[in-house]
Amino acid sequence: MAQRRFGTVLRDNAVHEMYEQELKTLGMMACYVSKGYIYKCISEKTGLSTRTISYILNHTRKHDAGLI
Repeated sequence: MAQRRFGTVLRDNAVHEMYEQELKTLGMMACYVSKGYIYKCISEKTGLSTRTISYILNHTRKHDAGLI
């Protein structure tokens, strides 16, 4: 996979953090809530499409921005 730009990595990391935060907020209910609902919550905060959010969460890993 090609090297991602620094700004893109920062955005990806922010999406990963928001996803983790949504799961923590939902607690045990996270198992019963659809991914679409969580993606929609992230989309409302970021303005990104659910397709972009899905790509970030399924095909990227959270990186330490200082190591890029």
